[in-house]
This record gives sequence, C-alpha cells and structure tokens, in this order.
Amino acid sequence: MSFERYPRILNNRRTKDKPSFTFNLVLLSLGFILTLISLNIYNPNLVPSELRLLSLTKKTNIAILGCDEIFPDTANGKLLWKGRSDAIVIVHCNPIKNTFNVLNIPRDTKIKIPGHGAEKINYLNTISGPTFTRKYLERLLGIHIDNFVIVNVQGINQVIDELGGIKIDVPQRMEYHDYTAMLHIDLRSGRQTLNGKQVEGFLRFRHDMLGDIGRIQRQQAFMRALSKKLLDPVIFTKLPEIVSIYRKTILTDLKPTEIIKIANFVRNVPLNKHVTVILPGDFGQHNQVSYWIPNKKEIQKLVKKLFYDKEYNQKGFFRFVRVNPKQLKISVFNGSRKDRWLGTKVANILREYGYTVLGPQDSEATSKTTKIYAQKANPEVALQLKYDLGNHGDILIENLGPPEADVTILAGDDLTNLKSRLKAKK
Repeated sequence: MSFERYPRILNNRRTKDKPSFTFNLVLLSLGFILTLISLNIYNPNLVPSELRLLSLTKKTNIAILGCDEIFPDTANGKLLWKGRSDAIVIVHCNPIKNTFNVLNIPRDTKIKIPGHGAEKINYLNTISGPTFTRKYLERLLGIHIDNFVIVNVQGINQVIDELGGIKIDVPQRMEYHDYTAMLHIDLRSGRQTLNGKQVEGFLRFRHDMLGDIGRIQRQQAFMRALSKKLLDPVIFTKLPEIVSIYRKTILTDLKPTEIIKIANFVRNVPLNKHVTVILPGDFGQHNQVSYWIPNKKEIQKLVKKLFYDKEYNQKGFFRFVRVNPKQLKISVFNGSRKDRWLGTKVANILREYGYTVLGPQDSEATSKTTKIYAQKANPEVALQLKYDLGNHGDILIENLGPPEADVTILAGDDLTNLKSRLKAKK
C-alpha cells in the first residue's frame, strides 16, 4: 500500500463530515423563524410591520365598557349585557408610533338622545347595548371606533382572585355601605394587596370631593397596577382558569386572534408611551341633575393629540413651546415624608414664576420622587414645570388632581432642598 493514499482518505473523511449547504440553509431558516417568533412575542416593535405575526399592524380604536349588571335572558338561555356602563374607556393602539392612549369618559357625561332628552352617557347601554353606545361615542369624539369590549364588573372579582390579588396604593380611607345594593367598602390608605371584592370597592367608591372624576383616577391607578401584574410570567400558568372566567365576564366583537395581537402590543409598549386622560369638561347641572358637561373645543384639541398625533413630529417627540405661566392652573400635593411644608414651598415658588396654583394639599400617598401629571395630554407644559422645578420629577400623562388643573404636581422627597437649588441656579 502506498503512503500517498492516506492523505486522500483523510481528505475524503473530512468532506463527508462537513454539513451540506442545504443543511446550513435549513438551520439558518429555522434560526430566523425562531428569532422572528421570539421577537413577535417579546419585542414586536423591532419586527417590520409586514412580518408581525402576533401583534398589531394598524391603528385600532376600541371602546371598553364596564357594565354593572348582567341579566339572564330566559328566552334563549344567554346573557343580556344591558346594564348601565359605569366605566367607559376609549383606547387607541398605534403600532406605528408604538403608543397606547386611553381616554376616560365620565359616566355622568351629558348627552342628548332623540326621544329621551338629556341623559347621562352611561344610560346608553341600557337602551340598545354596546353597539348603540359606540355610535354615540363616535359622534361625541368625531372618530371611528373599530371594536367594543363590554366587561361584567362582578366577574372581574373572580379574575383578580385568580391572579392572586393586585398590589395598589389606596390614596385615602374609603368607607361606604349601601345595604340595598349590597355594596360594602372598607379600605385603609396605603400600599396593599387587594382581593377581587376589595378591588371592586376601590373602583366603585366615589364619595370624595372629586366624585366620579376621583373614581376615574382610581380606575387609572388600577389599570397601571394590573398591567404590571400581567407581565409576571407566573400568570401564564393560570391562563386556563382565567379563560374559563373570561367567557362569562367579557362580550366583544373582537376575534380571539385580534385579542392576542392587541394584548401582545399593549404588553410591549413602554410605560413612557402610555397616555391616560379624562374627557375635557366641567361639573354642571340640568333640571337639578348633576352632569359632566363636555367642552367641545377642548375635546377637538385632545382628539387630535390622542388619535391623530397632530402634536408630535416624525420622531415621535412633542414640540416644546414655552407657555405663559399666567395661562396655566397648577395643583400641588405634598407627598414627602421628610418635609410637611413642602407643598406650600413648591406652591410659593410656582407663584413666583407666575403660575396660578390650586392648593396646596397634603397627599396620603407618599413618594420619594416627584411626579408631574400632564392632565390634559400636554407633556410640553409638564416639561416646562419640570424645568422650573430644577429639572426634577417624572412626567406622567395621567390624572391626579382636580379636573380644572392643567398639571398636577405630587411633590416628593427629592424636592426638599428646592429653594436653595433655584437660588443657586439664579
């Protein structure tokens, strides 16, 4: 045997051991598909819109109604979803800008219904169900609403219990008893985990100075807490039980695949791109009945911001133009544990700048970091306040204070030396 053949044999073996081009191509394709699926689940905004499998690819407006009563229909054995809608929310999902906007409609909003006269908007669902309510919401806002979701408020209790409760800050002592309606609310202030029945009381309580507006603000706090809870991977192990409850709790014209896409989209929108505001208006009366009177001019401005992105540039940032402080109303709450007079100090400083200050008031909720609430979807004004407060505070596009305020400040421990900072800056 010639030794010259051994290198050839070795070379042949190496050739056989090499993966084929086809194998590499299949492996590469599988890797791409797995990566694409993973991104669709965990970070869909990184995926081109045409390749998104499990998330939204177009703007979507959804009306969500919280119904206080569900009636059995003895004729066909189904449920009649025609109770009063005591919670009314319009959500705008924008996968192009990767933003999630929420507009709360007070249940006492005054509307006119042919054949009924002046009514509160929560009465619409009792007349002809969610489709009828959606039609009037479209007229009120001047937008198209793609879908509706109606939720049995009683059924939410079971979902919360299945999730193991919700951790939330109760802003004040809440105690109210209505034996006729079998409603009993007894909550202490402070951060705590609430079960389903307690969450119902937290959401339905409205016996404070702000009435229905205060209740809406608590609904917003609950939605923030629920969003954090749903990000917990442990929740996935409870999906079978939640799905079984869901069928008795929610009625919607959304398809199951659409629900998954929306849920996946919302889960991946960063919190700094969540906007939550209340329909512009004010308290009023008609025939000795209390209403929330819509401000049509302010509604038009707000709709342009929330649903048509008119206040934002191509990069998704709002335009900053300094507003005359004399044109703005600012409410101030003291949330500091270190300085009981901090609210007064902040209010006095803002008055020196020329702002009209409502308050100040003490807050039962405490905070280490100052929070600046852009109550009218006006982050440019909140940014102006942040600058005037020595560039301190986190900006949230949500509601905390009285509805007439343009911005509400919850002064935290980080502002305890505010006066000296501003003097040094000058």
